[in-house]
Amino acid sequence: MTRKLSKRWIYAVGLVIVFASDFILRDVLLPEHARDIHIATAVLIEWLILLVLLTFWIPKIEGNRFASIGFGKFKWRYLWVGLLTYLVLLVVWIGSYFALNALGLEGLRSLQPMIREYSFLTRLILFFTGTFLEEIFYRGYAIERLTSITEKKWLAGLISWAAFTFVHLKFFGLGPTLDVGVLSAGLVILYFKERSIWPCIVVHGINGAYGFLIGAFFDVAIKSWYGKVPNSDWRLFVGNLCLFRT
Repeated sequence: MTRKLSKRWIYAVGLVIVFASDFILRDVLLPEHARDIHIATAVLIEWLILLVLLTFWIPKIEGNRFASIGFGKFKWRYLWVGLLTYLVLLVVWIGSYFALNALGLEGLRSLQPMIREYSFLTRLILFFTGTFLEEIFYRGYAIERLTSITEKKWLAGLISWAAFTFVHLKFFGLGPTLDVGVLSAGLVILYFKERSIWPCIVVHGINGAYGFLIGAFFDVAIKSWYGKVPNSDWRLFVGNLCLFRT
């Protein structure tokens, strides 16, 4: 009983480190109009925290293997499971698009002009951070440790969903953050179903690839064809289907 209690305290400390550091870096220290250098600095610190988590905290302090955070053997089926999940999310985002418009809010697509202002290197860094670091922090580590502490999967999933969703609020704004909530819910459900971080990485990777790498080039192509990037109509609707997160 004592050992189990001490494990819970260790897990709790690990969660505080992950959640608090990410919140402070993104919602407290990061300026409202962050430049490339600001984002690069914050991301560098995030990756250093991840490095400590993987090389010291989990194996040395917790005494666990990487499998304890969903890093099991990669299976090729995770590719199509991730792709199928993303297609399901696209259907949900159709409803989200109309719901947000009815409330006078814009979704993640509205952030594309801001994303295009950053250098390709910054966008590439954000892509890898979202695809890998965030999945380790908010799915693999958070869900597994919260499940161990609370012994309630639904509560672990809810806390993971809320933490990931609302850490984006300051930088993204309300409408895009609600769209992130859709992605977050899908990733939580997928993780519980597969109990592996790999299919979540696939989903987040597809999502991030459009938002940070493909989306900007897509807008440039549209502008070259039509002379401008439409602010509404079918172009905006299609853009909202190809949502992104960092």
